[in-house]
Amino acid sequence: MSSPVPSRSFRDWWHDLQAAALVGTARRAVPALSDLGLAATPERSDEALLAGAALGGAAILAGHRAPPFRARPPAPVDEHREAPRVAVQLLELVLGQPPAGAEQREALALHWLQACARAGCRVPHALLPSLLDLATTSRRLRPAAAAVLDQRGEWLARHRDDWAWVADSTAAARATAGTDLSGATAPLPGRDAAAGDGPPGRVEPEDWARLSSTERPAVVARLRAADPASGRALVESTWDHDTASARRAHLEAIRIGLGPDDEELLERALDDRAASVRELAAALLDGLPESARAARMADRLRPLLEQRGGLRRSLEVALPDEPDRAAVRDGLTKPPRGRSARGWWLERLAAGAPLTVWTDATGADPATTLSRLSDADALSGIRTAVRERHDSDWAAALLARAWEPTLLPALGPADREAALLARLGAGEVGSVVAALGTLTTPWSARFSLHLLAALGGAKAPALHVSPVMPHLLAGLHPDALGALEAWLARLRDDRHLATLLRNLLQFHSVRRSITEAFR
Repeated sequence: MSSPVPSRSFRDWWHDLQAAALVGTARRAVPALSDLGLAATPERSDEALLAGAALGGAAILAGHRAPPFRARPPAPVDEHREAPRVAVQLLELVLGQPPAGAEQREALALHWLQACARAGCRVPHALLPSLLDLATTSRRLRPAAAAVLDQRGEWLARHRDDWAWVADSTAAARATAGTDLSGATAPLPGRDAAAGDGPPGRVEPEDWARLSSTERPAVVARLRAADPASGRALVESTWDHDTASARRAHLEAIRIGLGPDDEELLERALDDRAASVRELAAALLDGLPESARAARMADRLRPLLEQRGGLRRSLEVALPDEPDRAAVRDGLTKPPRGRSARGWWLERLAAGAPLTVWTDATGADPATTLSRLSDADALSGIRTAVRERHDSDWAAALLARAWEPTLLPALGPADREAALLARLGAGEVGSVVAALGTLTTPWSARFSLHLLAALGGAKAPALHVSPVMPHLLAGLHPDALGALEAWLARLRDDRHLATLLRNLLQFHSVRRSITEAFR
């Protein structure tokens, strides 16, 4: 039996079908499928319309020509060697089946990436997609991942929109490292011309101008860590045209590497039209005890101090009077809600003046001076000054007077551990646990062992261990793993604590293996 022959063109038939769908089958007949030499048309008009739309739509799609194939340029040759075989196996384990649980994958991956970068290696090609996917969901991993992708990884990332972060990460890293951007495969956002050569660590003004407001603070922060002057120069180059929120964000980045050379910019910011910028500038100037503002604050504070008594001396502090316009500019502004205005101004004076004002008034060292001082507002300002200036002598004296964990970063790493060890010796496990984030990682073997012993001897140790697992993961010294194994072996009924300790032990075992694999 011969097939039906089409009685009309597909183009005309499809036009009539669209018209019937537009005006309704009650006003226009649905063209029959048999007109195209196909099966019989359904009797009901609505079914005929749907059948025609389905078959006609499929015919149109089937009749489209595929777009011409355009081969993409191949990936450039990688510049670094592939990571060692054992290290690759560990990365496969971390990405696929993290031994300490999925929640620890990020920390182990970060350690692997950093170790890989230090060794001058790259990620093997087979693992690039998995790593890019993981870093896409974790912003913390992106800079470290971008550093070890090499040419093939950067080339691959340009083929998917959700991997576009690689271009931003590599461009910012190259800019702050002084890499010539003319050879970069991932240029700065908005850049379409090659950059000229410049001194190490320099970002060209045109590149800075094209960066978005969300990208700029990170660039300033990286530059400030290596060359504070270059970061400050970028901020100053667009200061007059930036928004208030951008100016404040840039000042926050200036906090990194803060020094006397930043005083001119901060003095300029004291006159800013935005109160938020003025307040931050005053707070940053609290960290510069040799600045002109510090001298002005000292001149206002000295007349308020008077030492009294004989054998039992005290340092009396009077409250300041209403500030004049210059004092308001220096930060003696309206107090926060619920605060006494004159007490607030005293606190600001104490925060901004050099700490030597206090020892000059008593002729004694910081510890003795503090023993003669009882004014709460003055002490609050002194604590602010110590935190901003990282004055270890004053921090130690304040901590001897009263426990204040926020002062610990002002101490050196060894002194911080010593202060917490003293708290452990006094049985203050809770206060030590709360302050673990102030310590430099990894911790010493001595501190790690004493901390594990204190945690093991505490009541309900799981309540202490669980909230500080991130600190234990980052800080525990490898020499303490034996004590950790012994603690785990002693456990009997506490399954939750056993799981925590087992994950902790597995994490540090894998972490140590990663370190050794790159040696």
